[in-house]
Amino acid sequence: MDWQSTKMLHLSVCLLLITLLSTSCDGQQQQQYFTERPQNTSVREGQMAVLRCKVGNQQGRAQWTKDGFALGFERTIPSFPRYTIMGSEEQGEHNIRIENATLDDDAEYQCQVGPRGLSKPIRADAQLTVLIPPSSVEIVDYVAGSRIMSREGEELLLQCLVRNAKPAAEIVWFKRNVEIKSERIENTTSDAELPRRFDTRSKLTIRAQPDDNEADYICEARHPALIAPKRASVALNIQYPPGPPEIIGYTEGETVRMGQEVKLECISRGGNPLAQIVWYKNEVKIDHAYETTGRESRNVHIFRAEASDNNARFRCEASNALTTTPMKAEITLTVHFAPKQLTVKVRPEKLRPGQMVTITCESDSSNPVSRLTWLRGNGQVIQPAGNSTVPGAYSGIVSKSTLQMEVTPELHGVVITCQATNGIGPQIHDAITLEVLYKPQFQQPSDYSVDVIEGEPAIVNLTARANPSEMTYKWFRDGTAIKQLKEANAYDRITFDGPLLNLTVVRRDDKGEYKCDATNAEGSRSHTVRLNVQYPASIVQARSTVMINEGSDAEFECRAAGNPLTTTTVFWRRAGFDMEGRTSQTPGVGVAYLLVREITRNDTGAFECVANNGIGQESIEQTWLVVKYKPLMDDSPQLTKAAGDEGQLAKLVCRAQGAPNISFGWSREGTPLNPSDKYSFSTRQVDIVTWESTMGVSNVRSRDYGLYDCIARNEMGTNSAKVVLSGTSRPDPPLALHVVNVTHDSVYLAWRSGFDGGLFQSYRLRYRQIGNEFYKYADVYPTNVTAFTLGGLALGTEYLFGIMAFNNLGESNYTQDIVKARTSSETPPSGQKPRDLEVRPGDMPKVLIIVITIVGTALLVLNVALIACFVRRRHRKRLAKAMSSEGGSSKSATIEMYAPSSYNETVNGETLSSISEKSESYSQNGSHSDYAPEDASKVAVSTYLIDQADGQVAYGSYRVAANNPAQAGSGHGTLSRPPKSVNFDMGEDNYIDTLRRNAYTQGNEAMYGKSRMVTPISPHSDAYYGVNANSPVNYPPAPHPSFHTTGTNHRYNPLSEPTGNHGAHSPYTPMGTLNIPAANGVYGPSPSSSGRASALPVNLPLPLPMSMQGHGQFSSFNPSEGPSPIMEATAQFSGPSLATVRSLETEGHLV
Repeated sequence: MDWQSTKMLHLSVCLLLITLLSTSCDGQQQQQYFTERPQNTSVREGQMAVLRCKVGNQQGRAQWTKDGFALGFERTIPSFPRYTIMGSEEQGEHNIRIENATLDDDAEYQCQVGPRGLSKPIRADAQLTVLIPPSSVEIVDYVAGSRIMSREGEELLLQCLVRNAKPAAEIVWFKRNVEIKSERIENTTSDAELPRRFDTRSKLTIRAQPDDNEADYICEARHPALIAPKRASVALNIQYPPGPPEIIGYTEGETVRMGQEVKLECISRGGNPLAQIVWYKNEVKIDHAYETTGRESRNVHIFRAEASDNNARFRCEASNALTTTPMKAEITLTVHFAPKQLTVKVRPEKLRPGQMVTITCESDSSNPVSRLTWLRGNGQVIQPAGNSTVPGAYSGIVSKSTLQMEVTPELHGVVITCQATNGIGPQIHDAITLEVLYKPQFQQPSDYSVDVIEGEPAIVNLTARANPSEMTYKWFRDGTAIKQLKEANAYDRITFDGPLLNLTVVRRDDKGEYKCDATNAEGSRSHTVRLNVQYPASIVQARSTVMINEGSDAEFECRAAGNPLTTTTVFWRRAGFDMEGRTSQTPGVGVAYLLVREITRNDTGAFECVANNGIGQESIEQTWLVVKYKPLMDDSPQLTKAAGDEGQLAKLVCRAQGAPNISFGWSREGTPLNPSDKYSFSTRQVDIVTWESTMGVSNVRSRDYGLYDCIARNEMGTNSAKVVLSGTSRPDPPLALHVVNVTHDSVYLAWRSGFDGGLFQSYRLRYRQIGNEFYKYADVYPTNVTAFTLGGLALGTEYLFGIMAFNNLGESNYTQDIVKARTSSETPPSGQKPRDLEVRPGDMPKVLIIVITIVGTALLVLNVALIACFVRRRHRKRLAKAMSSEGGSSKSATIEMYAPSSYNETVNGETLSSISEKSESYSQNGSHSDYAPEDASKVAVSTYLIDQADGQVAYGSYRVAANNPAQAGSGHGTLSRPPKSVNFDMGEDNYIDTLRRNAYTQGNEAMYGKSRMVTPISPHSDAYYGVNANSPVNYPPAPHPSFHTTGTNHRYNPLSEPTGNHGAHSPYTPMGTLNIPAANGVYGPSPSSSGRASALPVNLPLPLPMSMQGHGQFSSFNPSEGPSPIMEATAQFSGPSLATVRSLETEGHLV
């Protein structure tokens, strides 16, 4: 090949290489790739899933496939409406979003980009996993939360089943919230009933142990689709025997004193159910009341040791349903007890000088043995002739002692005492007085002195001993004879009566020597006594206040005068203060000095100087120790809040402690508040270091609600507190409920008030017995107290208490603090007198006043009874006189007697005693004022029933008005038959006077059995007078042409007995009976009565004037069936004219 050909070949190769290189570079620039590949993703069923896919240098078209099925190139996929392609197509973003994922969406997804030009296709896979949480978690065969009963040692199988989860759930067991890791747990997984879901089962085998009792076993399902694990639980109730009982409170060999409280406590721990514990004494059951707390059973037997408890065997037994034989614990009690009494005997009974007397003393049984001691009257110990012992009751010992003496005159009147003691309880003794004939002898020493108290009566006894005992006495002072009591006058303070020197009122100048002479048949003897007049100690010097800086020492001085005065007469004290550790007292005769070291602000308070020499009352003076310190604010809940409704006055209270005096200021949001029409301020001193400021906010508006600042100042500094003002609300719960004291049937509780919500608040207690789920409630009364005695509780019972407050706007919650108390197990002795019933000498005048009051009341009652008896006898005499004159009188008078049997209950002491009032209040001749004021004369109680019982003619003292005139004819009579006719000429004046008397009685207020009711005027539309339109009548009234009213309504009272409640009885025409119908009937007020009390029907027998007898009567009956109408009657009788009757009606006398 020549050079030219070679050159062309080289050139072709170069061109080919250049073309290849250019094509290769161009192809590399056009290739597409993934900048973000889709990732495997998990999503909970129902949630949204997003698979991300982003392509760089995209050339071809992109689409997604699901398990190889192409979803298409469109960004919205109609066949899959929940699928959406998201992102910017221009930037190669092809993220697929699946909403409300279901199990159908669980698949493999692929993001594909097709080829274009020289760009090859690319694809990326991702798996979407749809998670389905378990539908249920259960412990097979048991309801969730149930209790499984088993016995100790039994084997239990617990199976936990978790259903319908995808993927399969994990099961974890817990005991008391601690995970169980045991080889005895078996877990299996199986397909669930629903497709593509799985069930998981876990088996746990347990051998029941006491530790498993009350244990919660929990099956927990864990799954990635669960926000929180699901649980199911059961509790085990394992029954097992209790532990052996243990007795505490007494140790064998220990001694107990008689009367000492013994508390034997038997405890058995564990067991399910807890043990029943019973106490036995000498094989006799004595206590089976036990209590359980936690895992213990306890029976506390409390009693006071008696002699019969010595060497007694006390046993407690514990058992439950799993024990075949009760477990036991036993002790033997040793009780030391004193003898109950002594017996002293003397032989011979009659003593004469030169004889030998033998005295024996014997004690009751005691443990340990009693020691007997002989004493002579002046306290001299006498040695016995011999002592001995014998066995006694309750394993005790009886002691005996014998004393022998030669009788001398000096033994007359000598008291020989035998005392017994064994160190248990008080000494007991018995004594005998010897009698020997001799001349008077005084037993007092030669320097005998008697202490008497100033201002009180005193008696000095210098009784001489002598035989024969008939003696005469004389008393002298400074050689001057003192008058005998029977010879003295009222001005002699000092007298004598035999051996008794009597000083009615002791004075200080009565001190000195007094001589007494005693004489009998055997001779005379004198003796001198010195009177020492004592008077109460009184403080004569003490400072009122000591103000000092903190950290200093304070000194106090107090002096007193009195008789006697010792180094212990005057002393300092302060309740609740550490007097021993913080103070030192320097006593003197009638003086005491106090030094208080290192004073702090908490030491502020009153120290009491007390002077007491045992005479009269203590003399007390307070000296206040005041420590200077800056104000300390009281942040009690009731002070940090205030309340008031809009338009009202609200009060904000601020309290501070400090010294010296504190001043206050108020501000809101930094702005000081000054006195104005809006704000008012007041300050008061609560105690020596406590001050209180009250700010009043008038006419409260919503803008006034909020926070206020209270600033307290004194020379030591400044402090502040905040008070919130709001509208009224229900109160806050009370604070610090606690038990102050308990008795056998009551508990005394106290508490502090919470915020009252701005209103008056009251309190309500609730309480229940421990072990009883039901509360009882008690409202606190009075309502403004913060302490209350809750009574009616059971003996020896423990209670749980709570309290709440309430006002008009609602109730607070009950307090949550646990407050318990147990009532005493013993009732007070039945013979013990209550303290408030004890009568002290100073109280005797009160007792006399009470006795005199009772006697006076009894005499008053007796006097009233006698007057009532006298009046009744007078009525009987008048009745007998009227009946005896019936035959000889030209005017026949028939007295109608109403049966009193139906009114027996109304004839009482009150109605009897009112007869005299009636006779004083009313005049038959009408001399009294018809309209006299009520306080101007006595108001008589109704005596109608009494008058009727006595058969007397009743002159009406009642005016009973009807609210509805239609009821005027429907009154109630006292007879079931028409009354007899009465022909009695009383005269027009007496008739009108009786009507006036009726009106006067009703003119007063309704009291003492009276009725005051105003009768409304009958409307013009009433067709008939005296008929109730709502009540059926057998004989309806017929209209009368002459009966018509125009302009003015006239009301007339029928002078006849109405049918009333007689039912179907025929109407009758009584003569001489004035019926005044009840205002509202018998059974209550009518609809028009406006709530007035109903009045009883009153039927007053009233004699008519002779001019009215034999003619027509006032009536509302049909003329054909009864008396004539009123207008006809008016024309027929010659008694009071119609004008007179109408004038009486106008005055209010006729109903």
